[in-house]
Amino acid sequence: MGAHRCWIEVINPEKNEPVAVKWSDIISVDIDLSLYAAADSFNCILKNDFLLSDYFKKDQEISFWLGSVSDPNHWSKEDLTHVFTGRIDGVRPYFGEQMIVQLVGRDYSGRLIDREFSVAYAEQTASQIAAKLAVENGLTVDVTETEVVIEKDLYKDRKEWEILQELADREGFVCYVKKNKILYFGPRKETDDAVIAELNYKQKEKSNVLTMQFDNSMVGIINYVVVRHWLGWKKKIIQGEAKDEDLMKYGEKKRVVYDPKAITKELADQIAANKLKEWSRGVVTAEQVRIPGSPLVDPEKKVVIKGCGQVFDGNYYIEKARHIFSKSGGFFTEMNLTSQRPDSAAQYRKDLYD
Repeated sequence: MGAHRCWIEVINPEKNEPVAVKWSDIISVDIDLSLYAAADSFNCILKNDFLLSDYFKKDQEISFWLGSVSDPNHWSKEDLTHVFTGRIDGVRPYFGEQMIVQLVGRDYSGRLIDREFSVAYAEQTASQIAAKLAVENGLTVDVTETEVVIEKDLYKDRKEWEILQELADREGFVCYVKKNKILYFGPRKETDDAVIAELNYKQKEKSNVLTMQFDNSMVGIINYVVVRHWLGWKKKIIQGEAKDEDLMKYGEKKRVVYDPKAITKELADQIAANKLKEWSRGVVTAEQVRIPGSPLVDPEKKVVIKGCGQVFDGNYYIEKARHIFSKSGGFFTEMNLTSQRPDSAAQYRKDLYD
């Protein structure tokens, strides 16, 4: 396993150059990774004996690397994995028996979440809007081109991130900020469906699961699917739907999907029926999944579980992940998992805006 290590860099605003925090000053780091609607965030504690709190500033860029090294006395950033880049939202020094400083912040989507959308972007396509917002917020652009001009009514009294998520839904895209400061606005990548890790419970030398709790219930089952697509430059709406009347007795559980393949009502109905068939099956979720620290764990990536029985073994998608590092406790990764792939950002927006 090796020795757990963490590397932290901040950007010197005067020289615009990275400066590393001394290993001896790092106490703990927590990094929370979520899906599209909410920003990834961090919380770290540093020694403040030499008043580091005077150096850190709100909105300063900060990056984290985590991992294990074979030689605890000779290692570098290159031996670890980059897990997060964002900006500092708060600097909180504490003066008591110890002098420490707490830093909290979010990734670069935090800016888009905070900022009101400007009507200056009216009469443009979704991809043009995404590209401009990326550049304005200091991000590199990875945007798939679209053709339909977006109506002005969409922009009123809303945050930039909320607008981007809805535009992505309309195109059947996903939208997120990568840890290397790239705004991705485009179709879901097939490479995201590759299994990145095995989670083994009581599998002899392969065992790496410390705790895990499953839930096999009606929670998460969808019984009403609506598929929409805005077609052509006149923005004609195409809509199809499908319901499972037997499951409606448990209460309506509706999901709206924007799919560019729904170019006729018949196709929209068929897509809705296919998705309903998938989503009306039972959903198995897992929480309190705790393993030795793995910096490769990221939301929406796929893992496979082994050793938990025929019902619960299989492939799962990561909904949330948390990397927890401290010098006293070591490095661990916690996850929430689901057996069904999250279809879009829409189902997670409730956590952020409601």
